[in-house]
Amino acid sequence: MIDAPFVAHGNIATAGGCMASVYLAAWVMGRLGGEDNMREALHYVAPVGEKAAYVDHALSVVRPFWP
Repeated sequence: MIDAPFVAHGNIATAGGCMASVYLAAWVMGRLGGEDNMREALHYVAPVGEKAAYVDHALSVVRPFWP
């Protein structure tokens, strides 16, 4: 068992918890569209007043798994 909110190996990724969809979307967007596009998309859907922290947190979780 892996105690992590997000894990990816190659082209396969998995996530758990309430932020799973955010992590998976961030991972795909970051890999395919680059970090700037990923940040813009997440910033758009992030809660008001938490945008920067939301985007930075998601990025910190998925960035180690980008090639």
